[in-house]
Amino acid sequence: MSLNIRIKNYWEGEAQGYSEFIDNELNGFERKAWSDLVLEYAPLKDSLDILDIGTGPGFFPIVLSQGGHNVTGIDLTENMVEFARLNLAREGASAKLMTMDCQDLKFPDNNFDLLVCRNLTWTLDDPARAYQEWHRVLRPGGRVLVFDACWYLHLFDENMKIAYEKKEKEILTKYGYPVHRHKDQAEGEALSRKLFMSDKVRPQWDLDIMLKIGFSKVFADVSVGERILNEQQQDINSMHPPFLVGGEK
Repeated sequence: MSLNIRIKNYWEGEAQGYSEFIDNELNGFERKAWSDLVLEYAPLKDSLDILDIGTGPGFFPIVLSQGGHNVTGIDLTENMVEFARLNLAREGASAKLMTMDCQDLKFPDNNFDLLVCRNLTWTLDDPARAYQEWHRVLRPGGRVLVFDACWYLHLFDENMKIAYEKKEKEILTKYGYPVHRHKDQAEGEALSRKLFMSDKVRPQWDLDIMLKIGFSKVFADVSVGERILNEQQQDINSMHPPFLVGGEK
């Protein structure tokens, strides 16, 4: 079994849990916080053509389409797309949803004003190829916004591992659950040891590859967690705080 197929199979099983997670966000402060953050970095245009890469259960298609933008959401996993369809229908939102590999996009060149991607790039088997594809489908002046974290760098850094294990015990004591919560914990950890991004220092790796590919501008914001996470989430994610890394074509 190829790594890409194994990754797909794993996330098919995580779809329901992630749908429940975004349901909480849609009913909390995160809904507006995420919309404001994305549009702050987006090209200035009243109605943007947006591609949400790794749409999962459809959070961005909901909040961005309701802001008057044309959104297409893609995901490799059929279960995620199905939950996205259900969530959009419940919210009365309208967006295109497609099953597609983000490393092999089926869109023409220069097709979107904005690409958004949340907590996906760390799972890719060939992220450099993905960034090339994303650059290709952006219009000149268009931007890609990637939100992610160094989720498993502690597996490859001994000092970080010690600090992570200490924090894990603290989180278990305070909240009653571990830092990483997945339906298949064993497979999740096994995959994390094989993924290309797990041992990379980010967002520096992303900035370097974007410049190499040909983005005219690149930028990063390592403080976005203060805007999109509540105090408890910031505590839980303190060993792998979220960042934004972006590029302009």
